[in-house]
Amino acid sequence: MMKSISTSLPDIFNVAAHFLEANLVPERRDRVAIYYRDDTYTYAQVHSWVRRMAKFLAELGGERERRIAILLPDTPEFVFAFWGAIWLGMVPVPINTACTLEDVRYILQDCRAQVLVTDRSWLERLGKIESLFLQHVVQIDGDRSLMSLLSQQDESILQGRGYANDWVQTDREEPAFWLYTSGSTGRPKGAIHLHQSMVVCAENYGKELVGLQANDIIYSVAKMPFAYGLGNTLYMPMSVGAAAILSDAANAFDIITDIQTYRPTVLFGIPGIYAGILSLAEIAPLDVSSLRLCLSAAEQLPPTIWSKWRELYGLEICEGIGTTELLHIFLSNRPGACRPGTSGRPVPGYDVRVVDDRGCTALDGEIGALEVAGESLMLGYWNRLSATRSALYGTTMRTGDKYIRDADGYFRFMGRNDDFFKVNGMWVSPFEVEDVLLQHQSILDAAVVPNTEPDGDLTQVIAYVSLKSDFAPSIELERSIRQAVKAQLPPFKVPKSIQFLDALPRTPTGKVHRQALLKI
Repeated sequence: MMKSISTSLPDIFNVAAHFLEANLVPERRDRVAIYYRDDTYTYAQVHSWVRRMAKFLAELGGERERRIAILLPDTPEFVFAFWGAIWLGMVPVPINTACTLEDVRYILQDCRAQVLVTDRSWLERLGKIESLFLQHVVQIDGDRSLMSLLSQQDESILQGRGYANDWVQTDREEPAFWLYTSGSTGRPKGAIHLHQSMVVCAENYGKELVGLQANDIIYSVAKMPFAYGLGNTLYMPMSVGAAAILSDAANAFDIITDIQTYRPTVLFGIPGIYAGILSLAEIAPLDVSSLRLCLSAAEQLPPTIWSKWRELYGLEICEGIGTTELLHIFLSNRPGACRPGTSGRPVPGYDVRVVDDRGCTALDGEIGALEVAGESLMLGYWNRLSATRSALYGTTMRTGDKYIRDADGYFRFMGRNDDFFKVNGMWVSPFEVEDVLLQHQSILDAAVVPNTEPDGDLTQVIAYVSLKSDFAPSIELERSIRQAVKAQLPPFKVPKSIQFLDALPRTPTGKVHRQALLKI
């Protein structure tokens, strides 16, 4: 029987106070919690700024259970607004700055935020905000910046005299924050998460599986509005008293510079960034001497990328998979026991199985649907009853992924339900074909989708690729790529055509946007 972390927590539990006050002990309070550009913030300073933010929100009329939208890049203001809201009993709703303008407007209306924290550039883009619920817009930059407003708070109050238990006494099973799904196949959905959920993920994955330590410096490519990034940057470092780097890096060059500036010990990456860094190895080699651990999630990591990274840098990439609905990683390879091309084995605290069409556990080696049970599972989707009912039953979620479990207990991702397709009656996993494509010397990025003939009777494999900088599209290159695929895969898996793109379309969370490719 799995150990219950949530039931070990007190009924009256505020997760902001839990993480912040644990780091006020003498050995941690003066340690660096945040690196941001040329600034650093200690745990004691973060605690003070969060309390200031909570007081500021209270003065704005912020109330328990009311939502506060945070539309910001990864900045200290994001951290202070997120924890300050939870401290006050409000519910922060981070919005990914990579979202479309249409999706941002939709989320603001859908979540019924009372307060919006953002910057000048986003306010200019949004224009007039159509919301009956929004009462205050807080801008972090400009003449009356958020930090200047917080600096005016009475320091004597914030030092704790008569104010030691000022956090709102929420329940561990009470909603603490929302995260919106990427919305690649429809409108984003708001996943409601509880106060206990971050502790569950930090204990099961951050501490027990990854082994995060107080002396770690953590760098995450994924940003905080993304469930993967929220754990990597915000609450998992805090759970052990480690430091996190807040970055606005936009490409592989910027990430290489960040790593060589801040010297992180743990890199939470995504497949596209690992591929991008490898492609720059000759002109901008990465110094990995500070890194002890590399991890990947968000989408399938091609074995080719794993092998090239290990060969060039001598480091494994521990690949895993999580969902917004389960908050963080539930399947992962372990340091020292990685199996390339797999999502690893279940993270402690999660029951993961592959099931057949009847809902019975599939035999090892058989393709089936992935189901996951764990204590970090969301309460449900906001205002989406039918979607909640179709995804959840009891403590279990149907993820919508196709998987195979092997005899050693490793799980191999075969595709989303809508990614997987048949050619001549035979199943094709796009990731198998993509990995072979990535082995070609010219290809930087690749995605495979089905193409159905106009009569609707014949489905073929279509490949979209972007090339490395020293290659150009040509008929000869397309022929070379097809021949390389033919040498490794059966004929029905060989792309009928190869389309060259400058860059593959991606969702706000960095995944290949397959639905967009189908419309090209």
